Amino acid sequence: MDARSAIKKTARPGAPGLWRSVSPRRGQILVPTLFILPSLLLFVYLLFETTKLSREKIRQQFAVDSAAFIQMGDYTNLLNRTAYVNGAFPYRIFKEAYECPNPETPLHNADGSGTICPYDMLYAAGAFPKSKDDVKGAPPESLDKRTKWEIAFDDTVRPEFTGNPSSKQDRPVLELITQDQGVKIMLEWGTAIGYYKFYSQVYSLLGNVEKSQFTVFERLTESFNFFRKSYYLNANTPDCVSNPQTCGNDGIFSGGGFDANRLVEGQNFFMHYTQKIMFYAKVFTGGTLPPYYLGKTNPPMDMTSMDPAGLFQLATITDDRLDKFGRGLDVFQGWDAPSNFFNINFNTIARCNETGRPCVHAMVTSQCPQLTTAGNNCVWPNPTPKYQTRLYP
Repeated sequence: MDARSAIKKTARPGAPGLWRSVSPRRGQILVPTLFILPSLLLFVYLLFETTKLSREKIRQQFAVDSAAFIQMGDYTNLLNRTAYVNGAFPYRIFKEAYECPNPETPLHNADGSGTICPYDMLYAAGAFPKSKDDVKGAPPESLDKRTKWEIAFDDTVRPEFTGNPSSKQDRPVLELITQDQGVKIMLEWGTAIGYYKFYSQVYSLLGNVEKSQFTVFERLTESFNFFRKSYYLNANTPDCVSNPQTCGNDGIFSGGGFDANRLVEGQNFFMHYTQKIMFYAKVFTGGTLPPYYLGKTNPPMDMTSMDPAGLFQLATITDDRLDKFGRGLDVFQGWDAPSNFFNINFNTIARCNETGRPCVHAMVTSQCPQLTTAGNNCVWPNPTPKYQTRLYP
């Protein structure tokens, strides 16, 4: 007996067969299907549109992060190079050139009381800075492992550079060898001229280096091309393709951002000079008495003949600007949300106050070890070339 015969046999007389009563129920699945399939289809569309929107936002965030980091690298390079020019370079150059016992022999005091090293004599005159932990007669010490390079002028001779100048501090006349030193030290005029020539050559070179690197920095930040090009390559928005010269304008002109915190020479970036140099030394007369007289440069050596500004001495950046670089520059870059299946205008719903449309944000800094203790000032005093570019969400 098959299954259908068994069902018919057990059915009550006069009642419809069980098989006949089950078969029509198959159509009942169509009712929930009419609701589930459209909902599922809408869910798939929603998932697709959400993914498309999220992907575009992630792409924009990556593009802005990359552009801001690359552009801030120009600031980090300038700060570190300026710190080197201010401190480590002149310290090591004059230490190696004039420290005793080599290559110079000590100079004798006129009263016969002892000797003095040319390196110590020039430092005492305020000619250059040196490390506060400098060891007399030893090679220049390594400062790599230190978080603070205490390199400075003699404060009693160069008080204008004791702290960080807030304005241009030119010195009309610098006494490379003071009158008191000329009297008390047996320094011959020809040797003094050699010191002057070497000093002017070194600081002329340092000045040219600083001026050149600031000129390059100005060109790189004139229209912030690194930011624009990086954003263009990574975001590739229709606006950037159509107008490359304005690509990334939102990010560049954000309040508290790159354009609002420009470095401008004479406003927040200063190069300090001396216009004239004079020195004293003994001029020997031969066999007559007295055997020498105290000579001096008359008139003083005019340093504006080599550079209209004079002879470079130091470069500084104001405290407020360095502090801002440490706390961070804000970048708010607007972007246009793509159209979607539901015709929802995200450009209106998700717009930022800073851009008037959806935006992504990045905060980029250039920080040094003295971020909290000295307001992010590692340029001067204590020029420490350890600035690093950091990116924050």
